Amino acid sequence: MRPTDLDWPCNNVLPGMAPVAAILEDTVVAVTGIRAFPTGFGFTLNLRARNLDPRERRGFWPFHELGPHRGPPWSDEVLRLTIEFADGRSVTNIDPSPSDPAVPAFEQPMLSRGPGTGGQGVDSWSFEMDYRVRPLPPRGPLAFACVWLARGIPSARVVVDGAAVLQAADAAVTLWSHDPYCSAD
Repeated sequence: MRPTDLDWPCNNVLPGMAPVAAILEDTVVAVTGIRAFPTGFGFTLNLRARNLDPRERRGFWPFHELGPHRGPPWSDEVLRLTIEFADGRSVTNIDPSPSDPAVPAFEQPMLSRGPGTGGQGVDSWSFEMDYRVRPLPPRGPLAFACVWLARGIPSARVVVDGAAVLQAADAAVTLWSHDPYCSAD
């Protein structure tokens, strides 16, 4: 069994929390709730949009993996999210698991989306999507970068301390040892 075949995060582990919350762009895109596990971390991407006209609201969906956007090429409506590690590795929601045959699979960055929830108001739209990243970041800067051209964000980037995520992973609690459904988690 490959590490990417296992359910992750494992239900057998309560995550440690990294003490960071980062706003990528004024009230439009925010990264919150960084949760760390022994082999990776998760976070919630919060999206807020307002001043949408009724026609735009009806078909508004910025996630390529769940919506009408198929590509490449990607339309301007697609939100592009990139996670950049201090050692130069990166992963995006457009290419969630790049492959390098020279690097073991469990050491290559992987980004996968989890559940999400949202809704719309009279002229607004909101959504919260959970994402998971493997492996844990190295010490140093951990960047979250966003491009969302249709919403006027040509580039936004925020950097958090990878060491805080590593400390949170150290605080994760394994509930039951020798769980056959969990690997190193």
